[in-house]
Amino acid sequence: MFIDIGNNYVIESKYVISIIDIQLKKTSSKIQRIIEDVEAAGKLFGDEEEAKSIVITDDSLYYSPLSTLTLKKTKVL
Repeated sequence: MFIDIGNNYVIESKYVISIIDIQLKKTSSKIQRIIEDVEAAGKLFGDEEEAKSIVITDDSLYYSPLSTLTLKKTKVL
């Protein structure tokens, strides 16, 4: 199955490791470090300004304008 995460990104659900709320970025130094490392590797996608959640896959990280609850419900066959 595939998940439409917004911003014209559709990813295969089997590669999703975690979907977390963007607010966690502000309070977790570990998440901030992960984001910095992924960005340095050039595998950070999406617009941080409009992000409501962060989708972590096995090789990339995506900012999504959709909430974690919406993403949980969203699937594309």
